[in-house]
Amino acid sequence: MLTSEQLWPEIRSLHGRELRTLVYGHPFEVAVPDEGGVVLSPVVSGKPRCIPRDTLEEAFQALYERRELTGLEIAEEFSSFNAPYVAALLAALPDVAVCKAPVRLMFMGNQLFYL
Repeated sequence: MLTSEQLWPEIRSLHGRELRTLVYGHPFEVAVPDEGGVVLSPVVSGKPRCIPRDTLEEAFQALYERRELTGLEIAEEFSSFNAPYVAALLAALPDVAVCKAPVRLMFMGNQLFYL
């Protein structure tokens, strides 16, 4: 089961991978994960985006505690401008399942049973 302590090593392991936003499927590369955050390189615009580490950690903590987090909640509570990228990064983690319409992330670790 993924824990808060394992979050950042998992994010760093995404270095060099191409991911896609969940709604529109726009590709982006996880370019530079460091201790301060993650720099993403969207294929369409090429303009780098920086996601601060604390934004990802807070969004993951909410997902972990609530067991479910929507794209709208990510935008409202953590990062309105980069919400699609935050959701895609969290969706790439182990123990996280995704529903795409509407975007909803579910933390599947440490459950007593599965439906």
